[in-house]
Amino acid sequence: MMIIKRILISAACVFGTLLLNAKENPYIAEVDSVNNLFNEIINAKSEKEKREINNYLISYMREFLKSSTSFGADFSTVKNLSVLKSDDNKLRVYTWNLNYQDGSFQYFGFLQYKDNKGIKVYFLDDKKFGTKDEMRLYQTNAEWYGAIYYEIITKKWNSLTYYTLIGWDGADFLLNRKVVEVLYFDRKSIPVFGKKMFKVNRTNTGRLVFEYADRATMLLRFNEQKDMIVLDHLAPPEQKFTNMYQFYGPDFSYDAFIFRGGKWILQPDIDPDEAINYKKDSRINSIKRRGVSHEF
Repeated sequence: MMIIKRILISAACVFGTLLLNAKENPYIAEVDSVNNLFNEIINAKSEKEKREINNYLISYMREFLKSSTSFGADFSTVKNLSVLKSDDNKLRVYTWNLNYQDGSFQYFGFLQYKDNKGIKVYFLDDKKFGTKDEMRLYQTNAEWYGAIYYEIITKKWNSLTYYTLIGWDGADFLLNRKVVEVLYFDRKSIPVFGKKMFKVNRTNTGRLVFEYADRATMLLRFNEQKDMIVLDHLAPPEQKFTNMYQFYGPDFSYDAFIFRGGKWILQPDIDPDEAINYKKDSRINSIKRRGVSHEF
């Protein structure tokens, strides 16, 4: 009860601030409230308390994002929240996580999508958390492959718009993961994840998941100048560690995915100068905080 009381008092103070600052900045109170809730999560004394505050955060975000004016809110001051906007200005993607003492991470998020009828808001429910069910396709917002997305690429093909999302998953004490997948919206503006648009050799797949050692760092970014996704090639340090991904790391060679004919096609072993010639995004550094991904 004390947690809920404290949150309600905080919300009342925020509402008063909102009235005073509405003309100057219509979003400052809501953004400050979100930031305060993240700080409450970080300072929580138990995982139970952390979850309770996070549940309130989810409810607060859901109601705020339903407003059409919220699409222009500036969340850059919220250090523990990743917010991405598509180049066509129709989609915003919000993701964050909770990290637990056992080394696991649980992810949360929202999609905010503008169609000709207004704003659609979809909660992202991490169904990967707490399960090892590899048969799931994770194709809907209600059955989501949780990650913190740090880059979004907008591509059009055959009158449809596809959003390629690049993200990070902390996995556990031994592993890190990088994730690349494609999101699109059907005719009813329903989000669909995992469309099979990645071609690796002769196989088409809907989601790329790269696993590597927790202490390693993997480059996986969009090179806007070269119009391709560049990535470190991962390999074990010795042959005997093959398929033991907790030992994998970059081997100083680079691969790429190039968008052709509606597919992201693998191009292995590209020139290193092409791989490292990407534009760094300062937003990535803003979400390298406690409780959120620690490397990109």
